[in-house]
Amino acid sequence: MLRELKGFSQDSIASDLGISQQAFRKIEAGETKIDLDRANKIAQSLQLDLESLINFQPANYLNNCTQSGVVNTNNFLSEKLIEQLERQVEILSKDLDFFKNQNAKLLELLGNK
Repeated sequence: MLRELKGFSQDSIASDLGISQQAFRKIEAGETKIDLDRANKIAQSLQLDLESLINFQPANYLNNCTQSGVVNTNNFLSEKLIEQLERQVEILSKDLDFFKNQNAKLLELLGNK
């Protein structure tokens, strides 16, 4: 999402990294795990420091939030960004269900001891 918000293509970032667009697509999709060195190179390609990339908060970019508390909400989000946000919510929701289930199992095990 950050790459799109900044107007970079997958091809341009992949080229900066010396990898194929398909390889970068897998990184973006979370199918390929990366180390800090690769993350730092991605941050540089996005003209960011590593901390900004790691601490990226979509709301700060999508709502143009400032430290003063003034919020200028964008009335336009591309369909692709909306789809990405919806996918992220779905994934996080599934993760939450999984962890709730694991927590219930752990509590059950602890209750039986």
